[in-house]
Amino acid sequence: MDALLDRLPAHGGVVVLRGEPGIGKSTLLEHVRDRAIALGASTLSASGVEAEAQLAFAGLHQLLFPIVGLGGRLPDSEREALDAAFGIRDHVTPDLFGVAMAALQLVVEATTSRPVVLLVDDAHWIDHSSGGVLSFIARRLETLPVALVIAARSGYATSLDGSRLPILDLDRLSPTSAAALLDREAPDLHPVTRARVLAEAAGNPLALVELARYLRISNSTEQLSPSPTTLTTRLQQAFAARLRGLAPLTRLALLAAALDSRASIQEVIAAATLVRGADVPAECLQPAADEDLVDVAEDGIRFHHPLIRSAARQLAPPPDVLGMFAALADVVVDEERRLWHRASSIAGHDERIAVALEDYARSARRRGAITSAGAALERAAELTADPRARSQRLASAAEIAYELGLGVAVKRLLTEAGSHENEVDEPPRLAWLREMVSGDVWTETGATKVFVSLARRIRDEGDTDAALRSLIPIAHRCWWTRTRDTTRRYLIDAATAMGAPGNDPRVLAVIALADPAESAPTVLHALSRIRLHDVTDPAAAMNVGVAAEKAGDFASGTRFLGRAVAGLRAQARFGPLTQALVHFAWASAHTAEWDAAAAAAQEAAGLGRDTSQPQYGLTAELVFAWIEGMRGPSEPVEAILAEPERRLHAMKGGPLLATAHLARGAAALGEGRHQDAFGHLWPVFDESDGAFHRFMRWSALLDLAEAAWGCGRVKEVQAVIAELDAIATRCEAPILHAGLICAKPLLESDEDAGDLFTRGLAANLDALPFHRARTLFSYGRWLRRRRRSADSRSPLRESIRVFDTLGARCWADRARLELRATGETIGPRTPLARDQLTPQELQIAQLAARGLSNRAIAERLSLSPRTIGGHLYRIFPKIGVSGRGQLRDVLESADGRES
Repeated sequence: MDALLDRLPAHGGVVVLRGEPGIGKSTLLEHVRDRAIALGASTLSASGVEAEAQLAFAGLHQLLFPIVGLGGRLPDSEREALDAAFGIRDHVTPDLFGVAMAALQLVVEATTSRPVVLLVDDAHWIDHSSGGVLSFIARRLETLPVALVIAARSGYATSLDGSRLPILDLDRLSPTSAAALLDREAPDLHPVTRARVLAEAAGNPLALVELARYLRISNSTEQLSPSPTTLTTRLQQAFAARLRGLAPLTRLALLAAALDSRASIQEVIAAATLVRGADVPAECLQPAADEDLVDVAEDGIRFHHPLIRSAARQLAPPPDVLGMFAALADVVVDEERRLWHRASSIAGHDERIAVALEDYARSARRRGAITSAGAALERAAELTADPRARSQRLASAAEIAYELGLGVAVKRLLTEAGSHENEVDEPPRLAWLREMVSGDVWTETGATKVFVSLARRIRDEGDTDAALRSLIPIAHRCWWTRTRDTTRRYLIDAATAMGAPGNDPRVLAVIALADPAESAPTVLHALSRIRLHDVTDPAAAMNVGVAAEKAGDFASGTRFLGRAVAGLRAQARFGPLTQALVHFAWASAHTAEWDAAAAAAQEAAGLGRDTSQPQYGLTAELVFAWIEGMRGPSEPVEAILAEPERRLHAMKGGPLLATAHLARGAAALGEGRHQDAFGHLWPVFDESDGAFHRFMRWSALLDLAEAAWGCGRVKEVQAVIAELDAIATRCEAPILHAGLICAKPLLESDEDAGDLFTRGLAANLDALPFHRARTLFSYGRWLRRRRRSADSRSPLRESIRVFDTLGARCWADRARLELRATGETIGPRTPLARDQLTPQELQIAQLAARGLSNRAIAERLSLSPRTIGGHLYRIFPKIGVSGRGQLRDVLESADGRES
């Protein structure tokens, strides 16, 4: 912990403390706070409370409240996003990505005078919206004078789990250390009692202290439960015993504080007064403070441990708890807390409150507080008497759980919804969810007709948005499987007839997935009118990105999908995040951004397992293998493919196997094994083979042509090339046109190849650098074989430069051998100035070299402008420049120099 703080102010960092209750997480946070203050840093703190886990951005508001006054320094859009998230503005719908960016920038503004240390306790109870923002911030602290220390209870899922933050697991004390602590805290214990406490506490520091204190109160070892209850239960019993010793008025006020951690002293006393029916003096809280159970301050009451809060609530009879919730609803000042207290005070049904919760859920969803919306809908359903209305609300809650990747919760909610159906017809959204959870959308006969029918019923109930969303899974099936043309047309017609505009992201995604050969011109025309920063909803950004990459525009797809990934991660929506990561990996693999693509694929593979989306997890593993195949060599590819292929064969994966064929083909091609490469690739193009994939052929076209050229099987692929050429005449897909223009020189006679190579290299292949490098390599080989060695050297040198830059190791080695055969000797790539930069630093330097401002770079990379400035400050001396005006010359002149 001290090492983390010692890095300030030059570098920041993050650590998650994880352990059981009482292990010392809060004590460690206090140590960090004291150390930070001693080092001259400022601290900001927040603590999760179970009762407030459904309050949108409650944790973030608590953390940033001391510095909200700095919001005046933020751009208007960021300030408005924070205001909307905190409920200050009602007319603004914040983008969750914007809220996260604004929160990060606000923290950065707080570092202008000194470093900042963020402390978050009980993160397992922090609301998901705040957790998503914290996750976003945590991944961007390396170059900032900010440290983030988070404490979470073991065994609890949190919205930070998918962020891969460094974790420090706290273990129990050794027997020697436990005995020393107990003897220091309770030196007068009887030896028998001492032995019992040591045994019961089992090295838990809080248990050692509290169980000893409990025994002093009870004066008997028999008070310790002999039953095998959990340590948490025993601690709660110990705290309950201490609370029972307080006066009834004190316990009443503590109950109010336990039910609302954000309540001020005035609100706590006012609620207790309402319940009692007579004045309750604020001084009644002092005995609890004297007993070291709470801290009392003007802004509220802080329990020394969450188990004390739990004990205060559990000591009260249920009617008293309901009464206190009702009283809090009458006295608290903000509407969100008032609504939740009112909803918690009702034991039966109340349609008025249910409707209010439903309205709140819509508002929370617009703010990106997805989990809060789900909790509100679930509570609304509990308050609903009408069976059909209850099922509708449970279906809405289940949809949110599905988005969040909470498979167990989805099944539970669907079961509850079904148990309240009686004999009324099942709501279509509920039926759709059952199909998604229980049915087999990938193999079920007639699935397209079922999904279109459900979508139309959903639309007829007035929810066009949900209707369009419901068509996307079946559209994915169309892309992946051998669907008949009539079925594809049927789905496209259904999507376009839903009543949404033609440029609606969901419409674009459905028609692009259903049949990109037919819909690509429509999709690409619509994409040309959509600007990245106009798409603020991450789900919409994902749909636009999916439409772009399926229509063959991988450059646009990468941009929109990158935005979607950042936004969905900030919202902790792990279900769609998994999908967005897979699509991003696929798209950026085409644009040769292989490091980013590989990282996304590996993350998606893990999330696919965690969110019960096995097809996406498998696809991610296969895409990762394809990326490694392009990089070379082939040995790692076989190791990566072994397990996912085994599972795919077991489930008769069919076209899903196409990606594995692409991976092996790419690896073999990079090593110059053309015959092997042809054997791996041909099944993807052969309609009689189970791995045939109608649209994945577009991505593998150049690979097949090179393999055929290299092993003398050009005539066998002529029919396929002719078919794809015919599709290209009516389809504007960039990847298909690029594949054809780069492949044709390899498939034509030597007399025509020269002009075709020239035409291919004159084409705009900026978005597909791997295609261009391979075309340069093939052109150089062709020239050398025509005894034009001098002419061949320039394209070969250029191909080596690009292969080296991309990290295509096997291709670079082959190009060097080819160049050496021309009589020019070229050694291994010499480390250049740019090689001193990390991938992120190189990306920032390249953007700055293009003239982008710090703010523009920050927006593109989801960082703060101050972070970009810090990166550039470190980049300049690394590559020997004194300002951004020199970046372009240095980066460009460095490329391609060899020893």
